[in-house]
Order: sequence, then C-alpha cells, then structure tokens
Amino acid sequence: MDVPAPDHSHAPHSHAGVPWLDIVIAISAIFISVVSLVVSIQHGKTMEKMVEQNEKLVAASTMPFLTERSGNIDPVTLKPSMHFTLKNGGVGPAIIDTFEFRYKGIPYHESTTLLRACCSAALPANRDGSGAIYSNIAGSILPARESVDFLLLAADEPAKLQKAVNDARKDMTFSACYCSVLNECWQTDFEAGRPKPIPACPKNDKAVLW
Repeated sequence: MDVPAPDHSHAPHSHAGVPWLDIVIAISAIFISVVSLVVSIQHGKTMEKMVEQNEKLVAASTMPFLTERSGNIDPVTLKPSMHFTLKNGGVGPAIIDTFEFRYKGIPYHESTTLLRACCSAALPANRDGSGAIYSNIAGSILPARESVDFLLLAADEPAKLQKAVNDARKDMTFSACYCSVLNECWQTDFEAGRPKPIPACPKNDKAVLW
C-alpha cells in the first residue's frame, strides 16, 4: 500500500500571524527608528551649542582688558607728580606682546630720550633727562585688576618739569597688542572704542617698544 508523501509546502504567514498587523509593526519600527535618529541629531546639536557656550564662558572668564590713564597728582601725597599708568581691568592676565609709546608720532623705548625730546628746556641743569622712573611693558604679563606706572615723575621733581611733561601729554600716544591665556589677542590704541580682536599679535623685530 502506497503511503502519501508528506506535504512540506507552507502557506504564507506573518510573525504575528496576521498580515496587516505585521505591516503595522514594520511601519512602527521604521517610525521609531526615524524618531530616534531625529532625537539623536537634535541632541548632538544641543551638545554642540552647550560646548560652544561653555567655550565662550571660559573665554569670558579669562579675558584681559587694558586701559591707559595719566594724571598729574600723586594720589597719596597729593603733590604734583606726572604719572602714566597701564591697568588691566579684565578678569584674566594680559600677556603684552607689544607696547608703543610715541611722542609726536616718534616711538621711544625709555624715559631719557623721551624727556630730551619733549621737555629739554625744563630739565634741571646737569641732568640728561633720566629723572623719570619708567617700567618696560612689552613682553610682560599684567595680572587681572593690577596696574603699573610705565612713566613716573616723582613728587620731588621740579614743578617746571612736571608742567612740561603735562603739556606734552597731548602729543603722546600709545598702542598695544596683548593676548589672554587662551591665546585670544587684541590690538588697542587706547582711544575711543573697544580693543580690536585679531588672530595673533604681529611680529616686528624692528619695532621700538617701551
């Protein structure tokens, strides 16, 4: 007697056993994948913005801000005393690459030649112009909230010399290029307006720096 061979063919079937439900599940899976991708992209953009904002906060917390001021009275003794002061009013140290002190457009690097140029008639007899105290600025670091007198006439200097330097002040100009500890740099002429951001301080080996 012949035994019928078993039928191994199978009718089409779905994972859920219901064709339309399989389609719904597949579409749902695709939808969830798309949503996950969109969320991941948005999360990435949010993280980028947070990193950018954090970088800005760090930069702001280390930013120096140089200003120049001069006066003709010693704030302690209240006696006549010409002084030129550089102040870092920022919140981070200023790495000062260059600082130029010009009188009538000509740069000077120390007080002797400057006083001879601006105020020779007022210099005391037998003096070569070295009566002022000065500090070199270029290549120095000025901490936040600190200041330094880069030119100072002591109170015991003759009133005639004090007045001569005060009168010459209108022809004196200053400029500087400085950077933060994050190597963000600025140029300034200490006139009206903010310091100008630049990629890096220019190098000039022939510059006459104070």
